[in-house]
Amino acid sequence: MNEIAATTWWMQMTVPAGKGEAPQLPDGCMVMKAVKPIRAYYLYLYTSVGRPYQWYNRLMMPASELQQVLDTDNTDIWVLYYHGVPAGFVEFDISEQLDTEIVYFGLSCDFTGRKLGMPFLRWCIHSAWQRPINRLWLHTCNLDHPAALSLYQKAGFEIYDQDTIMQHTPDPEDDPYLLLPW
Repeated sequence: MNEIAATTWWMQMTVPAGKGEAPQLPDGCMVMKAVKPIRAYYLYLYTSVGRPYQWYNRLMMPASELQQVLDTDNTDIWVLYYHGVPAGFVEFDISEQLDTEIVYFGLSCDFTGRKLGMPFLRWCIHSAWQRPINRLWLHTCNLDHPAALSLYQKAGFEIYDQDTIMQHTPDPEDDPYLLLPW
């Protein structure tokens, strides 16, 4: 198995960015909450965004465990639609009373480069601060989209920690994406 150096940046926002009004999304965009989505739909979103960036954690979870995460009231999933087509999603962990974590955020590869990322991120930030929280946080790494770190910084997140670890890259023959039905 090969290894690659993965640098992770832990980022946070302790004051809401921007004013109180909900940010405008580009024409043709709308965001809808996926209320307790079925595992197959969630994995479609997860893989359409994360496959190029080695997102494997949710693929490796037992089906019942992942469905449990999706069914809990502590998980909020919002889907960005562009002209009726899922273009990206955000997953919030709201299990902590005064913190919200952006667990996953991103656009499907077919929708990157269309100026949707920052408006959707601003929408997500505004949405997260509708709860009475003291901190909104996330992490990103050098394996994510090359613009991810700067996008989060432009949106108002600040780095509060970082580390580098050697991460295993899956053997192409054991690629969990090959197990998916699509």
